[in-house]
Amino acid sequence: SYPMRPLRWLPALALSVLVAAPAAAQSFQEEVAIDLRAVGEKYVSLAQAMPVDAYDWRPGEGVRSVSEVFMHIAAANMGLPANFMQVMPPAGYAQDWFGSAEQIADKAEIVGHLETAFEHVAATIEGLTDEQLTTSVNVFGRETTWLGAVLLIQTHSHEHLGQAIAYARTNGVVPPWSM
Repeated sequence: SYPMRPLRWLPALALSVLVAAPAAAQSFQEEVAIDLRAVGEKYVSLAQAMPVDAYDWRPGEGVRSVSEVFMHIAAANMGLPANFMQVMPPAGYAQDWFGSAEQIADKAEIVGHLETAFEHVAATIEGLTDEQLTTSVNVFGRETTWLGAVLLIQTHSHEHLGQAIAYARTNGVVPPWSM
């Protein structure tokens, strides 16, 4: 039998449960927006960490360069909400911008576009109602809903972050958040 000991640890346990408990449940839209903003911060910090002379590096012929990957995701995060949800991009981003976005190679300009694009797509998704998520839409020839489009945008952002990380590491750049 074990001797009875005072439960001195009980207040600490109770406090740790209170501190660890989430404040309030987030909606799906809020959770995705939080995730996209965090992913956007990673893109921006990686774009800033990459040396200018690595921006034209590509792993092989016919494959996007570093700058093209960054601009591909910026253009997608502005263009996909416009195409799928009729949410126009911020002022200054005309529809013809998307077709030539990958040609932008200036580091500071790319960083600015990444910041704007991730905030735009996060705010767009955050502003969607539950009812809108069930709205039908054709996404690249496939019938789905706005929810399906949101998931495509989110996974697309993560997919190309992995590509950008591989490009960075190949060029001797350690992602700033993993140091």
